[in-house]
Amino acid sequence: MTASHDVITADAFLRAFDAASADMCAARDELCELDAAAGDGDLGVTLATGFQAARDYLAGSDEADPGAALVGIGGEFARKAPSTIGTLLATAFMRGGKELRELDVIDGGRIAVMLDAGAIGVAERGRASVGERTVLDAMRPAADAAAAAANDGDTALDVLHAAAAAAAEGADATAGMEARHGRAGWIPDRARGRPDAGAAAWAMFLAALDRHARPGR
Repeated sequence: MTASHDVITADAFLRAFDAASADMCAARDELCELDAAAGDGDLGVTLATGFQAARDYLAGSDEADPGAALVGIGGEFARKAPSTIGTLLATAFMRGGKELRELDVIDGGRIAVMLDAGAIGVAERGRASVGERTVLDAMRPAADAAAAAANDGDTALDVLHAAAAAAAEGADATAGMEARHGRAGWIPDRARGRPDAGAAAWAMFLAALDRHARPGR
């Protein structure tokens, strides 16, 4: 997998996405355990199903356009993992994919725009705001950090790394938030003090994408 100093090639991005998806499938039990603290305990199964569908799509497609591929992955996520988190991630991938269409290389600014579009889509689809203990609490900080890094002229890899770090901080911060959506909103005492599983999953995915996008992986 290769990436230049300033940009990530379309091929490298899709290979990194596939490898990160494999990591998410492998984290199924870990994510189920985290979700069980305040949810139904099946988030890991849902995401493993969705990310395996993403891998199957990439393996069976000769699509070289990263944007079209992300849109296709989003469609597969929606079909194969029909659930709240599956729908939200499908939206994020489809909205973000529209920002990468017809690109051979992806620079830092395009990474930031992709993440921003995904976060906006999730906020709209989930009718959620930052601070309500949802996946958006990892997505929005990641998008904002990516935008700041891109505005500073950072490389695509550095922008992606900044986004992953901010997502992790955002996910950690959900441990101190009151849930307003889903099952965690019905049992706030169980949720309190533990990070939101959806936010943690997004942080895990971005960390894996960042790791696998780097040269030599």
